[in-house]
Amino acid sequence: MARAKRLLPAGHSFHITLRCNSRQFLIAKGLRRDVLLAVLAKAKQKVPHRLYAVCLMANHLHLLLKPEDAKELPRLMHWFAWYSAMALNRLSGRCGHFWEARYYATAIAPKDHRRVLNTLRYIHANPKAAGIRKGFYDPYSNYGHYGRLECDGISEWHPSFLQLASSLKDCSRRYARFCQYYRHKSKGGSRCHWGSRILKRLVSSARTRSKRKRVSPGQQRLPWDLDVLLNQIPEVWHQVAVRFRKTNGIRDGDQTLRLW
Repeated sequence: MARAKRLLPAGHSFHITLRCNSRQFLIAKGLRRDVLLAVLAKAKQKVPHRLYAVCLMANHLHLLLKPEDAKELPRLMHWFAWYSAMALNRLSGRCGHFWEARYYATAIAPKDHRRVLNTLRYIHANPKAAGIRKGFYDPYSNYGHYGRLECDGISEWHPSFLQLASSLKDCSRRYARFCQYYRHKSKGGSRCHWGSRILKRLVSSARTRSKRKRVSPGQQRLPWDLDVLLNQIPEVWHQVAVRFRKTNGIRDGDQTLRLW
């Protein structure tokens, strides 16, 4: 059965959700998230777009972006998923699928300011809702870009945020107040049937048998040189990540619970 055709209305922003394969915690390590930040910066050169919100979690990521041409969204996400998967597989010495088969994309109208703000808040609240932070600041979320009004080198302010008040400081204060009213709605627990338990054991045993065959050099060859080594990334990529983390990360006085 063919996939449903995506709705890509012109001028809309898109809330993107992309999960790791089998929802594994493949991007829990900071170095892997640094790679994703660098690839996000590189993606702007590949397909022009505006990136408004970023949140990198341990097994998935959230983005709020707006391509210059909405029809270019599939090409943008295809390139991002492919390039980041190749880089992360090479970095970690693994092979196979890194992301789930398809990303989720929800279109948001430019004049629907309430929905934009709710989406921004939902994305920025992910670390808090997951119990990783007590507050909203996180080194791999761009909430600090909105709260501190500093440039992180990757993202920019959404027009709906800029319409909250007549000055940037007031916009930041109102958005921070808006975020404080956020209440996470817990999801219902997943049901575990007997078939799921059997499948889990089969997958676990298969992984144990294939531990010696994790690296596939042939699969990791790219059309151009990708300067990523095992547990090492290029200095340029590192600097992109450092700038983002310094702008958005936790500082003295910010609430924190634990770090990954």
